[in-house]
Amino acid sequence: ESEKAERKSQIEKLERAYTKEVKAYNAKVKELTDAYNNKMAKKRKELNAITLNAMKRAYGVVYGKPYLYNSLKYDADSETFYGSVKSTKGSFSEKISFHVPIERAEAFERNVESIKPELAFAYRDSKLLLEKITLVSQKKSYLATLNETNYKSETLSVALGSGALNLPASPLLSTSLDIESSAYAIGEVNYSKDPEIAKLQKKKEHLQKLAREKRHSKAREEKLQKQKLALEAQIAQLQDTKGGVDDIPTLLKKSKKVKTDPTKWLFVVAIENYEYTDPVPYSKNSAKQFSRVMQKRLGVSEKNSRVLINTNATSGKIRHNLKEMLHRVKSEDTIYFYYSGHGIPVPSQKNAPYLLAQDMSPEYVADDQRFKLQNIYKALSSSKAKKVIAFVDSCFSGGTDNQALIKGVAATRIKPKKVTFDKSKMLVISAGSGTEYSNKYDEKSNRLFSYYLMRGLLKEGQNTQRLYDYVKSNVQEKSYEMGESYEQVPVYDGNIGLKL
Repeated sequence: ESEKAERKSQIEKLERAYTKEVKAYNAKVKELTDAYNNKMAKKRKELNAITLNAMKRAYGVVYGKPYLYNSLKYDADSETFYGSVKSTKGSFSEKISFHVPIERAEAFERNVESIKPELAFAYRDSKLLLEKITLVSQKKSYLATLNETNYKSETLSVALGSGALNLPASPLLSTSLDIESSAYAIGEVNYSKDPEIAKLQKKKEHLQKLAREKRHSKAREEKLQKQKLALEAQIAQLQDTKGGVDDIPTLLKKSKKVKTDPTKWLFVVAIENYEYTDPVPYSKNSAKQFSRVMQKRLGVSEKNSRVLINTNATSGKIRHNLKEMLHRVKSEDTIYFYYSGHGIPVPSQKNAPYLLAQDMSPEYVADDQRFKLQNIYKALSSSKAKKVIAFVDSCFSGGTDNQALIKGVAATRIKPKKVTFDKSKMLVISAGSGTEYSNKYDEKSNRLFSYYLMRGLLKEGQNTQRLYDYVKSNVQEKSYEMGESYEQVPVYDGNIGLKL
């Protein structure tokens, strides 16, 4: 009995010391794990920039330095040079045109050998894509227009290992030694000196030890399996995420649902992937979320909603659905119109703005007058509806996300022609004005204007003036953070006194 008490005392002393060490160990494991995961999260956000920089360096190795080929042609009427940018190595060649005032054209051509082309690339779909070329001459910059399809490098690629960046969670230790009383119990005292009995007792103790180890091993295996499954789910979720975290679904889930109103109609058109031109990132996501916000917060029924996205937003489908909806609208009804996609100014029509359907080309958008913004607004404002409120997440300056769309036009940003409509019954809130571009919001996986529009609808109730003020201030501030060339200030036109 004295020996049992002594052994128990020793084990309790060891357990206290062990508990202290385990707590220190667990704290250090958590500190290191959190630091690593934070670092990896930051790297994950920077992955595109890291990849792009690597591709740029690879471009220099493969193609050498770009230069302006000295065989230039100048058109005095349009004050435009035509030529090519080539490289010192490889097969890179891009035909360009760029505007130079006639009074500087002669000096520009004399100094052609000293001109340094600066190439700006983007990395998409595992390829390096040329987005723009800037020519620097005598401290002046000239933005070139790419006259052909952007050069796509087939010889450069980046291999990102298949290994996950996530650090497997280090299991924290229990502060308890989990020692049962049997571990320090001496057991029945046997005074027998018989070797056979002693041998059997030794075998019995060995079997008891194996049984204890097996129980502990099984519990540990089950714990590790649970941790593994949790990590795999977390990794899968992160791999499926594009851009940042879209918090609109969470905010919408917390918001109160209003009663369905049969007098309200919703017409949504959004194109992220065009057939003949560059995509508009996150338009699809913004349109889907916007439709849900309008249905829950403003009481628009699914039956009265027309949501046309990507291949469902072709010219034919837009015309048919708009005509069908306007035919059903009654005199006391309200129409909500939303568009997210490219807006195209047509120079031959004094820069009259057009909406671009999914299957239309920017060069031939004027072939269908029904997509002229003036005619769209006229169809809406001259309908039987009592009021029309339109949200247009598009600019009409010839570009989106700080990239020009119209090829062969010297100016990179065009001021669109003003559009008229019945301002007594209609309000239009647009993403930007004049020569501004509309922007994406990578951190939230949405269009910048649409994101704050949805947040405003979730918090500003029925007041359109407060809604506009909220959207304008937030979009303007965020665009300034992106950089000077990304400036975007939402505007409104029409009756700001209309209630949502």
